[in-house]
Amino acid sequence: MTSLLNAIKESRHAEERPRRRRGRNSKHAPTLQQRVLTHFVFSVLAYFILALAVLLPIRNVISTGFTFDINYNEGWNVYNAARLIKGEFIYDDNYWRINNYPIGSFLIVAGANLLFQNLLLSGRLVALASFVAIGILAAIATLRFGGARTDAVFGAGCAMGFCYLVAPNWIIADDPQSLGEAIMLGALVTYIARTQDRLGLLCTAFLVVLGGFVKHNLVAIPAAVTLDLAIRAPRQLLFWMGCCTGFGGGFLALTQLVAGNDFIDHLLSPRIFGWPGARYHLLKYLRLFKFPLAAVALGAPSVLAGDRMILAVWGTAAIGTATILSGFEGTSYNMFQDAAVFLGIAAGVMMSELRKRDITGRFAGALPLVLPFLIGEPILARVPDIAAQAYHSRAILNADQKRQELFLADAEYIAQGHGPVICESLLLCYTAGRPFILDPFNSRQYMLSGRLDQAELVRRIAAHEFAVIQLHADVCDDPTTPSCHILHYRQKIDRFTDDVLYAIDRYYKVGRRSDFGSFYIPK
Repeated sequence: MTSLLNAIKESRHAEERPRRRRGRNSKHAPTLQQRVLTHFVFSVLAYFILALAVLLPIRNVISTGFTFDINYNEGWNVYNAARLIKGEFIYDDNYWRINNYPIGSFLIVAGANLLFQNLLLSGRLVALASFVAIGILAAIATLRFGGARTDAVFGAGCAMGFCYLVAPNWIIADDPQSLGEAIMLGALVTYIARTQDRLGLLCTAFLVVLGGFVKHNLVAIPAAVTLDLAIRAPRQLLFWMGCCTGFGGGFLALTQLVAGNDFIDHLLSPRIFGWPGARYHLLKYLRLFKFPLAAVALGAPSVLAGDRMILAVWGTAAIGTATILSGFEGTSYNMFQDAAVFLGIAAGVMMSELRKRDITGRFAGALPLVLPFLIGEPILARVPDIAAQAYHSRAILNADQKRQELFLADAEYIAQGHGPVICESLLLCYTAGRPFILDPFNSRQYMLSGRLDQAELVRRIAAHEFAVIQLHADVCDDPTTPSCHILHYRQKIDRFTDDVLYAIDRYYKVGRRSDFGSFYIPK
């Protein structure tokens, strides 16, 4: 009996010794109640962030059905889609109206227009569907990178919210950036689902090439997939390259068949580059997403390692290429949409990894609670703006109606003129029923590069060939002074050369002013 009691005591001491050894590390470990509370708070926050991301573009959604341009590209895209529908070659030898976008978005919008018979509305609805698709695909990507359902919701909300915040004027606008991003994200989801499957690689290659023929600056995901294959499955690399080459050749042949033989020349049209612009947009991205970027960078060894290395390559390439491309004139924050979507998915994956790990330490219980708030800070900080827009939605709707009335009145003014018309707002000329004769921005790039002679345009202006020339503002910074002076400042988008603007001021006078600019008529 005594020996039995001694054995029991020894066994108890043997069980207590490991507990004592673990005591220093486990006294700050989160309890079951803390874990349940953390999961509940994170779940509520994830769905709240998703709801905010959906509400962020509420102003853009309200403006969807109204006729006025949200950005310069809307009128440009409408004109080119209309020309394609009419059977015209949009890649011809007329470099006064350059088309440096691939054909994919024009074909998709033209297809959607069969339902709506309104090219501007069709383009915006395609962009709206693309924005929603980005959220859905971001959620699927988070799941396939190992996240749970709540992590997927968080990743989707961050991806949509970050995508909007980095370029609000490009969301739900007639512009192919969101459409191309959604297609490229679909390619990534397809790839990580069936990496070693040839059918999966074939589908991924098709989506990658399709995305490239929608927006050719989205090179980060194709580069990440190629590098991942080269490291993990080099035997599949040749098949992958062959598929991409085959689909690329097919799309190129289709482009030349239906849209013209000068596609490559248009696509490689010259643009002025400046490092100040690249630096400005990069710093804006870093300032806006400083907290989520810091969190992802600190968690990179566990979040972006192993099978998720493709995520790290995508993010690095997206930020790098966006920085360089945003330095070219005419490009802007939309170059960072790909980098913003990457950051949203990485945030969802990081929260998944954090919740799976048994973290110990003094702040073990606080970290899973605080971190998602820091990651979602760029979106959470917009709560007052979202609430104000939702509350004043009726006023926004009325303001858009009045803005449309002014826009249509300006279009009617342009339509009454006899002779060709130049518009800095291309949608204004399109709405007025005027033919597309000049793309102000791209023609300026060609004139500055020496490929177009600005003297020809100056001569036409001096001859009063144009009935109306619409500009966003007066040529001179102070019309009351005897001599005209044009202001130049950082981040200003110039769409006419100074010689052209001085010619307009010399041979034309302001015949009308409105919220949409100044309308010059011959003196």
